[in-house]
Amino acid sequence: MKTLRQAVINQMGGKEAFNTSYADIANHGADGGFNGFIYYTDTIAFTKRNKVKILELVDQWADDFGQDRVQFLKGFGCLKHLSLDEIARGLYQFTQDQPAIYNALAWFTLEEVARIELDHEHERQPVLSAIGYTGAQV
Repeated sequence: MKTLRQAVINQMGGKEAFNTSYADIANHGADGGFNGFIYYTDTIAFTKRNKVKILELVDQWADDFGQDRVQFLKGFGCLKHLSLDEIARGLYQFTQDQPAIYNALAWFTLEEVARIELDHEHERQPVLSAIGYTGAQV
């Protein structure tokens, strides 16, 4: 099964598009409009294709905060207007709120993959500098 990182890269249109955008995504969020993550049709399809892995990621974060999956999602700014019941129903059955929930899951995944990529870039910089690498992208 492909990783969420590869799924994000594919959704954005390839590694070049991802490499030129991940720092902006990590620093400013997904709502800035990034290829493959702009329209509900794209974000819903992305979430449906990757839902199991996305929910595993959500569960890791929720556990770190001592929350369950639905409580964690309620903390998303774009879902604050929904009740816990509305979020739970939207996760597991089609409701009028499902598109917003699936969009939030796609954006969360995009932002988390970008943040991890940026963290790894910062970890690599001292090593790369030590060996004389001066390129902008790794």
